[in-house]
Amino acid sequence: MTATIELACDESAAAISPIGASLVRFSVGDRPVVVPMNAFDGAVLAPWPNRIDGGRYDFAGDSHRLPITEPERDAALHGLVADVPWSVVERTESTVSLEYTLEPTEGYPFAFDLQVDFELAEAELRMRARALNTGSAPAPFGFGFHPWLSPGTAPPGTTDPVDDALVDEAQLVIPAAHWHETDERLIPTAVRPFDDGTTVPADHASDDSACMVCKDFRALRLIGGTVLDDAYGSPRRGDDGWSRARLKGADLREVVVGMGPGFRTWQACTGDGLDEDLARRAIAIEPMTCPPNAFAAGEAGEDFDVVAPGDELVVEWSIALTGADDTSCFLPK
Repeated sequence: MTATIELACDESAAAISPIGASLVRFSVGDRPVVVPMNAFDGAVLAPWPNRIDGGRYDFAGDSHRLPITEPERDAALHGLVADVPWSVVERTESTVSLEYTLEPTEGYPFAFDLQVDFELAEAELRMRARALNTGSAPAPFGFGFHPWLSPGTAPPGTTDPVDDALVDEAQLVIPAAHWHETDERLIPTAVRPFDDGTTVPADHASDDSACMVCKDFRALRLIGGTVLDDAYGSPRRGDDGWSRARLKGADLREVVVGMGPGFRTWQACTGDGLDEDLARRAIAIEPMTCPPNAFAAGEAGEDFDVVAPGDELVVEWSIALTGADDTSCFLPK
């Protein structure tokens, strides 16, 4: 088993696995923020996140076929680097940088140097990822990240941990204007805008995975029994260009996931397909630079990035827990 890289800053701690440059754990004091779920735990998803239908896509006049890594859905899932060892470039007590050289391979005849930097502060973890095209031709590229967020450890008014807390007890905000409707294989079939005049009725009940009302988390509301494995587009952004999703836990503290201007899509997953002892124990809130199946069904340059030789794609994202003192442990720049 590969040893994790432990970061610390005051009461904050994080564990990074060199396999997939994965954010396995993040906690503030006794409060877990990111937890392992045995399902792409915090991994870097590149050169594409999510699924490519049948592993097939066309680019620059050529047809490509990726290996099928999710045979039950006939899809190429989560890129090529989530289960490979990355190398540590530099580390301090509260920072670490990892790199990986992506060589041309079956279905993806492009070359990239990848680097991911982690910086831990009190109650916040910041990530920066870079993809440098080292090949001789323009290449399609997408980044995604797969952290599993804890729904909280204690209900209001108590201090005892609740080990069996479910995401049902948490409240969620996903600030996005569009929802990607999918088929039974989780391949998008339509992009549907939310109706600004629609609210979720208090007595609304549906077990329909295509119920758009159930998928609408533009305003903070209880997750309840909603099943999520869904992508959301046209993210709402602040004046700084960042979009921020929020998970308010059973203990009333909020986890805030921020994604910078280079990201186009949120993905949320309640983990219902995991083993019984893990299902709905955490929720994945995934920043992605492109929607599912983008290489196959999207438009180059609009739905996914095309990186020219010698150019690079750089993105930043973060996870923070509100309600804790923010004593910076970043090194001076």
